[in-house]
Amino acid sequence: YDEPGLPQLEHSLQRFPNLIFIAHGPVFWTEIAPLVTPAERKPPFFPTGGQTPWPRPTGPIEREGVVPTLFRRYGNLYGELSDAAYVLVRDPDYGARLLTEFQDRLLFGTDMCGPSTPLRAREMLLEWREEGRITEEVFRKIARENAIKLFGLE
Repeated sequence: YDEPGLPQLEHSLQRFPNLIFIAHGPVFWTEIAPLVTPAERKPPFFPTGGQTPWPRPTGPIEREGVVPTLFRRYGNLYGELSDAAYVLVRDPDYGARLLTEFQDRLLFGTDMCGPSTPLRAREMLLEWREEGRITEEVFRKIARENAIKLFGLE
């Protein structure tokens, strides 16, 4: 984890410019817009396990947070979208613009693999492609091609 504003991530991106960082999770993605309180970043865990409810940010993104700035500033920053969908769907127009702008450094991924597990990022990408919010090219890059290129799978 990092402090609000992700200063440790930025320091690492600066210090290791030849190392690819794949950012993911709510601590990273909630910083797509400014936070009202640090608690909006991630729920704490109960002592017995499981996440407590937390006040996820809602509504349109009126001002950008640190995440888009870091993507623009550091070419070694990539993003994995499994936890991004809940943040991006709060403002689909902004979310689609963000996916389009950073289409070469975003990856579809998940740590859930049950056949009946809902995957919000997958659903979002499919919906936005069907609605024309993102192009087929943006969809293909994020869904498959960026990972193939990054990990040398072909």
